Amino acid sequence: MSKNKKTLLLNGCFGRMGYAISNYVRGHSKTYISIASEWKGHKKIGDNLYPSTHKNNPVVNVLPNSFDVDYIIDFSEPNIAITLAKLAAKFKTPYVTGTTGFSSKQILELKKISKKIPVLQSYNMSLGINLILKIIKENSGYFNQTDLEIIEKHHNQKIDSPSGTALLLANAIGETRGKRPDSFVNYRNKSNNLKRKKNEVGISVVRGGNTVGEHSLISYSDFENITLTHEALDRSVFAKGAVELGLILIKKRPGFYSVLDLL
Repeated sequence: MSKNKKTLLLNGCFGRMGYAISNYVRGHSKTYISIASEWKGHKKIGDNLYPSTHKNNPVVNVLPNSFDVDYIIDFSEPNIAITLAKLAAKFKTPYVTGTTGFSSKQILELKKISKKIPVLQSYNMSLGINLILKIIKENSGYFNQTDLEIIEKHHNQKIDSPSGTALLLANAIGETRGKRPDSFVNYRNKSNNLKRKKNEVGISVVRGGNTVGEHSLISYSDFENITLTHEALDRSVFAKGAVELGLILIKKRPGFYSVLDLL
């Protein structure tokens, strides 16, 4: 490993977030990507990550069976992410994942792995979203007395629905109530005879264009309404978060961390 720069394994390097992370790291003074990986069968396996003129320019390959890096960043899909997390534990490597779509069972598996290595798992690495989470938790007495709705908007290529960030907001509300989100969340759809239940939280989804990500928490009361909205204008905000938070994570003891834990 380099004494001057921290080495990084980037998994999912040719995805939307992979591109954003590799572009961010290219001008970064503290890290470089020494291993870049993609799923087996990807059409760019064997290509260089960067144009040929770049100094640190790994050849993209499938996920390696062994590695020696300072930390890992993963933006892939849940099954691959779990496989990589197990490898990370084997080689005692701190692990950052922004992969979305984990099942509750897979989250429990990540928590088990985190007993061996520090793991950062978050559906959103941006500072702004995590400030909203903090506002929710610090003002739960108010918000839990109002009607809450979550609206999320993403590009037309996004696969999972609702977004991981929408679920992150719902989880934050659940933590303040001491309840699992599935006990109070209603995924909005067509209905002719269902009115709003007391204390439910609605989640609505919009897909279109190249929207990076917009999330709103709307609080309705009898006398005033409050809307907290975060709009990501560029994926670099998530890339910066993943890289910089990873540098903090490598100094931590084994455990399961959120973004707020590291800020």
